[in-house]
Amino acid sequence: MSDEPIEPPVRPETITVGPEESLWEIAEKYFEDGSLWERIYAANRDVIGDPHRLRQGLRLQLPMEIYPAHLRSVARAFDLERNDLASYVKDAMDELNAIGNFWGGGQPGTTFFKGEGGGTGYEAVSGQIAKGVDANLDGHEEISKRLRLMADRVQVTDWDNVTTILSVRPDK
Repeated sequence: MSDEPIEPPVRPETITVGPEESLWEIAEKYFEDGSLWERIYAANRDVIGDPHRLRQGLRLQLPMEIYPAHLRSVARAFDLERNDLASYVKDAMDELNAIGNFWGGGQPGTTFFKGEGGGTGYEAVSGQIAKGVDANLDGHEEISKRLRLMADRVQVTDWDNVTTILSVRPDK
């Protein structure tokens, strides 16, 4: 498993206008959509004056409920965790297959693979585990996908709605 934690980018509360920077450029940088410049203007109307002539060094409030870069970072964490889990399970399956191969096709190998005396062998148990792991991997993939969709489309939301969106999976 990956030992390095993923630190999501900090959502800035305020920014300082740089040289020759426009509201469009600021909205593009932080909202990933320049057409949302009017939201920044509305939140800072009292300090901006003319929205087409920003002064360098001016501090502006950023009216964001969801920071798209943060959502993408969390989606990336789900992707990495999914990959780590898949790799870990594959390694465990390879080790169990090696044990089965060691015992061979005789009685010990068959007992390991099929089970003995009504017990469950590697074949049945590994099939059950594989189904559970696949469901977990699918869940990680779906959460990651939905977080990216949210980052692409949502500017303001509340976390109750986010939870509802993530909890409903479409039929495949």
